[in-house]
Amino acid sequence: MTDFSFLADDVLVDALIMEVSGLLRQLIEHGQSGTIDLLGLPLSASCLAALDQRLGQGEVKVHLDIAGRSKIHETGFPGVWWTSHSDEAGRVVAMLIEVTSVPDIVRADIEDMRLAYRRLPDCTSVARRSA
Repeated sequence: MTDFSFLADDVLVDALIMEVSGLLRQLIEHGQSGTIDLLGLPLSASCLAALDQRLGQGEVKVHLDIAGRSKIHETGFPGVWWTSHSDEAGRVVAMLIEVTSVPDIVRADIEDMRLAYRRLPDCTSVARRSA
C-alpha cells in the first residue's frame, strides 16, 4: 500500500503559508499584526518540520529565560517570526507564527524603561568614583 500521508502535510503547510501571506498583507497595508497558534492546530511533527523548512531562517534570533525558555527567530520572510515557549521543565507550552515587525515579548516594557532611565546616571564615571 502506498503512503500518501505526505500529501496531507503539503496541503496543511500550503494552507498555513497562505494564511501567513494574508497576515503579512494585513501588517503591510493596515499595520495589524497577527498570530497563528500552531499547538492549537492538529499538526504532526513532520508537518511542523515542513513548515519550518519552507519558511526558512532569517537573520534575527532571540532567546529569553523568563519562567522557562523562549526561542524566537525571524523566518526567511521579514515580519514573520517563529516563537516557541517552554516551561521550566522544558515542555513546549506555546508555538506560534507571529506576523509583526517585532514580537511583543521582545519589546521593552515602559516601566522597565523608566527604571533604566533612573539608573543610567549611576553608570557614569563621576557616579562610580563617588561610590
